[in-house]
Amino acid sequence: MEAREYLDLLKDEKAILRLAHFTDDQCDGRGHAVLIDDEHQIAVMLEDCGFPEDSGVCAGDLVKYVIHPEAEPKIVGSPARIRS
Repeated sequence: MEAREYLDLLKDEKAILRLAHFTDDQCDGRGHAVLIDDEHQIAVMLEDCGFPEDSGVCAGDLVKYVIHPEAEPKIVGSPARIRS
């Protein structure tokens, strides 16, 4: 399977989410992520979330998120990353 085919598969399975990051009540970025653990609501960011210097969330970070029925999915807690 080619990479493009896999990306299309992820999109079809709704495994790519658009997540928002908030500081206090202010949104400081949004970015797409791939769902890797639905039960624990963990995803890996595909792109920077807004400006990483503001949000603290970069492409490649693992993030926890919550889904609200009346709002967009939101990143909670601090991201985890391999690089320092």
